[in-house]
Amino acid sequence: MDPLYVLVGATASGKSKAAIPVAKALDAEIVSLDSMLLYRGMDIGTDKPRDTGGIPHHGIDLLDPRERFDVRRYIDLAEEAIAGIRGRGRRVLVVGGTGLYLMALLKGVFEGPRCDPDLRARLAAVPSAELHRRLAAVDPATAGALHPNDRRRITRALEVYEAMGKPLREQQTQFAGPDRHAAVIAGIRRPREKLRARIRDRVAAMFDAGLVEEVRRLDLGPTASQAVGYKEVLGFLRGEYDLAEARRLVERNTIRLARRQETWFKRFPVTWVDGEAEDLVARLLGIYRPR
Repeated sequence: MDPLYVLVGATASGKSKAAIPVAKALDAEIVSLDSMLLYRGMDIGTDKPRDTGGIPHHGIDLLDPRERFDVRRYIDLAEEAIAGIRGRGRRVLVVGGTGLYLMALLKGVFEGPRCDPDLRARLAAVPSAELHRRLAAVDPATAGALHPNDRRRITRALEVYEAMGKPLREQQTQFAGPDRHAAVIAGIRRPREKLRARIRDRVAAMFDAGLVEEVRRLDLGPTASQAVGYKEVLGFLRGEYDLAEARRLVERNTIRLARRQETWFKRFPVTWVDGEAEDLVARLLGIYRPR
């Protein structure tokens, strides 16, 4: 059986564009490794692929934006897609930037306790900074890996600690086990300043294309509303700051997201390719199909 072919990189590195000719050459179908492409209607802010080049894409436009979503559900959807692709006699190309999802796909996931509605209701009234301080006191490793405004993941870590009496990081032992799938992982990397320029250009294009109007018409649930681009525009629509500030925040937070993604990828055996290379696709295929 062929391994999973995986293409990773920070946001705006050029993964989606390169993936189309790579998939054609491999006779592969694409499985998205992105936590927000799953939502219908979230097109502009996620830079959802429009021209798929005739390549079937899986893990896109499956959910209503009001639905909650987590890594366990992603794995279920991804495994179903992978089995279907292989059943059709084709290869699998996994493409995206969500390192946690890749780790879970390869290693499995920590099931953890069920959601505690009462605890979540109590924590919902606590400011983000205080939530982060509480987590740091009982689970400093997890707190150090999370942005203080990442309420969803902080709340979950506190929920796990409350239910099990142990930090979340101590529970996540599955990441040390053997891989569930054989995988060949390639990545696209660009010089930092060029990546930042691409991010600025992308953000400008999103606002020009109607990002504010997209967010205005969507009913975003607790997961989708935390996506970079959507969260900041929601703040603008609530009157918390002006449009220029919203755009600045989207740029800043997208750059921060790219840094976090790059940190995640250090955990994987990635063979990196220069995104500025003219023969980018050929180099990627050389990794997937070495001579």
